[in-house]
Amino acid sequence: MKHPSRPSSKTRFLAAAGVAAVVVALTGALAAGQPGTEQNAPEQGSIHAVAEQMAAQQADDRAELNADLAAAGEEAHAHIAHVLQEFASAVPVEGTGNSNPAGLDEVNAWHSELALATSALETVEDGTSDQTVVRESFIGAAQLLHAATDGYKQLLTVHPGEREALTATVGAQRDAAVRLWQAGAAQLDTLTVGSGGGHVHLFLAPDGDPDAVPLEFREPEGHGS
Repeated sequence: MKHPSRPSSKTRFLAAAGVAAVVVALTGALAAGQPGTEQNAPEQGSIHAVAEQMAAQQADDRAELNADLAAAGEEAHAHIAHVLQEFASAVPVEGTGNSNPAGLDEVNAWHSELALATSALETVEDGTSDQTVVRESFIGAAQLLHAATDGYKQLLTVHPGEREALTATVGAQRDAAVRLWQAGAAQLDTLTVGSGGGHVHLFLAPDGDPDAVPLEFREPEGHGS
C-alpha cells in the first residue's frame, strides 16, 4: 500500500539526481569561465556543498529503503518458511521421505500465510532498480509458492493415476519459488552491506528448515529478538 502524502523514494531519488546533474554542469561552467578562482570563489564551494548534500541524502534514502525491504522481507520469510515446512511434509523435497497428505484446511492456511507475506512486501515503496529486483523477487517467490499450493489442492481431487505427474509439477514450482527467493535474498544482502547496514541473511531451504540453510547464509542468532 502506497502512502500518497509521501513521495516515493524513487521519485525523490530521481528528482535529486536531476538537480545534482544541473549542479555538476553549473560547477563545470563556472570553473571553465573563471580560471584560477577555485580557491577564491565561495559561490563554487557552496555549489559543491549542495551537490555533496544531495548525494548524502540519496545515500540516506537508499539505506532507509534497504531497511524497509529487510523488515518486510523478514516478515515474509517467516510466513514462507512455515508454509515450506508443512508443504515438505505433504510433498517431500526431491521425492525423499514419506508423504503426509495435507487437508483442505491446511492448504487454505498456506494461502493465508502467503497472502500475508505478499502484503508485507507490497507496502515497500519503489526505489532503485536493484531494490525493485529484491522486492519483485520476493513477491514472485510467494506467488510461485501460491501456485504450487493451488496445484496441491488439485491433488486432493484428481484420479490416482494423475497424481504422480501433478506432484512432480507442484514440487518443481516449490523449488522454483525457493530459487527466486534466494536471488532476492542475495541481492538484499549486497544492498544492505553496501549501505552500511550489515548483513541481512533471509535465505530459505526448500523444506523450510533453517538448519538446512548453509551456516554462512543463516541470520545471526538473536537477530530480530
